Amino acid sequence: MKKRHIWLAAALLYCAAIFVTTASPSSTGGNTLMLLKDFFHLSESQAEVANLVFRKLVHLSAFGVLALLFYNCFEKRRFLYAWLCTTIYAATDEIHQAFIPDRTGTIIDVGIDSIGALLALLILKILLSWNSRIRYRKM
Repeated sequence: MKKRHIWLAAALLYCAAIFVTTASPSSTGGNTLMLLKDFFHLSESQAEVANLVFRKLVHLSAFGVLALLFYNCFEKRRFLYAWLCTTIYAATDEIHQAFIPDRTGTIIDVGIDSIGALLALLILKILLSWNSRIRYRKM
């Protein structure tokens, strides 16, 4: 089995994990708000801000990881295809959330997910560039 097939399996398993998580009642904004408020002893307004920041950072990072998994699935135009697959999956996930009680699907979250994918891929591209420069200098 080729490595890219293993990466594809990992990406699809990760997509399934996102699907299950977004369908879970425990991952609603109200639940994370309550957890943040109780755990950090925050006021209602502080907890609302912390909840918003926390939830959007989760979007950025979760879909950044997904983009990196997809990146390794492709041989050509990896950056573009990884970003597209991640953004398309983000859109389908938000549609899925629209049908879950106490959840909402928003285009803003698709944008945040897409930005998370783009940031992760840009960081990867920078790291790969630095790595190749270092190897070139050692020759």
